[in-house]
Amino acid sequence: MAHYQLPSDHAAAHAVMDLIAETKNLSLHHCPVCGLPVSGNGTSPQRCERHENQLGLFAEDLRPSQQPKIDEQELRQVVRDLGKLTAEETRPFVQEGEGVQQTTEEGKAPKTDPVETEQRPTIVFLDGTGLEAFVDRHRPKGDEKLRRAQAIQDRIKRAGHERRQLGLLPLDWAALMDDFEAAFPNFRELAEVLRDHFALSSLGDRRANWPPVLLVGPAGIGKTEAARWLADWMSLPFRVFDMASTQSSSPLAGSEAFWNNSEPGTLFELLAYQPLANPVVVLDELDKVGRQQYDPLAALYTLLEPRSARNFIDLSIRDFSIDASHVNWIATANELTSIPDPILSRLTVLHIPSPTPKQVGSIAQSIYARLRDEASWGNAFVEKLDIEVLEKLQTLAPRSLGLALRRALGAAARDGRGIVQVNDITLPPDANNRGMGFIRDGLN
Repeated sequence: MAHYQLPSDHAAAHAVMDLIAETKNLSLHHCPVCGLPVSGNGTSPQRCERHENQLGLFAEDLRPSQQPKIDEQELRQVVRDLGKLTAEETRPFVQEGEGVQQTTEEGKAPKTDPVETEQRPTIVFLDGTGLEAFVDRHRPKGDEKLRRAQAIQDRIKRAGHERRQLGLLPLDWAALMDDFEAAFPNFRELAEVLRDHFALSSLGDRRANWPPVLLVGPAGIGKTEAARWLADWMSLPFRVFDMASTQSSSPLAGSEAFWNNSEPGTLFELLAYQPLANPVVVLDELDKVGRQQYDPLAALYTLLEPRSARNFIDLSIRDFSIDASHVNWIATANELTSIPDPILSRLTVLHIPSPTPKQVGSIAQSIYARLRDEASWGNAFVEKLDIEVLEKLQTLAPRSLGLALRRALGAAARDGRGIVQVNDITLPPDANNRGMGFIRDGLN
């Protein structure tokens, strides 16, 4: 039976994981026979007093004599048989997070190293007494507010409670950066900055971390796509904040606690409800933030400074602070003039040139690979696009590549083909307009 993994930043994936964790948590605090609440220890299933001596409910109840014996000869034969299977045949058995070495279609190990068996560095993420105080403060306010506070507390505890882990760089990070530069050749300056910081990190605990950067360049050249690529290949959580449409600082810092509908910010949820404290966060179109009654950039003065970010307080939950100093920030902009100087001083500004047509072909190949990897139907198509298809795609801006490729893949599927042909590519009317910021080959 085929296995389909939702992308890590997909809303449905978050909902499913939350449901699984909540169900597991409930099972540890209720008697499995009658369903009565019990004071469970949170790690193993418990029974009520009436059924505490009833056997056969859990695997640990099996006596040694009842447990099946393993025939070593049969086990060795199973291992030998599995070794004869191809990567495609074993793909349905490989589950994410089970410590199994996954393979690509060629049978080679992926670029990123499995870190399930490695000891990730951990940080103190929050003060547990403050979290308890937050729940206690809501006890006199009625069931709805108390339930909301307890739900927040439960999700925080499931993600690691007072501590969080830091995602690691792959051991072959140098090769990974070579691949990044090949996929996004006009981002060489960013690749060089990351190589410097990764080299330093590899001398320590290999945490995946870099200082806040600002990518400045024409619209549609792949700035957000490049950030997504880095997050995917380093297995880090990823989130994009559309700064152009932001009316206040609430997405980053939450809404004030005195409002009846006060909610934590998206950044708080990203950090507090999952186990890794160093996600990749994109501040998209930072230069498009308009003047609002509530400054959308206000929270960044704290968040972009590691020292102050260690004690970041969400406005809806003032009882405790969280450590947001390990976030990997990537801001994007078309120009610098509208960005306040205090914000610019907190960012490493990198000017990204427009890609040449040849470089657009490399970007198209990278986007095509991501589309195949993320979709349940991806394996129905060949790994790489033909040269003729790439040459036609070179007339597009990188921003338009994703949509053009999806339509082309759909056209191929309708025709029963697993390969995209030139006539599957539908170009917009202005595709040949070179006023979109492209740089001709040889003029870069």
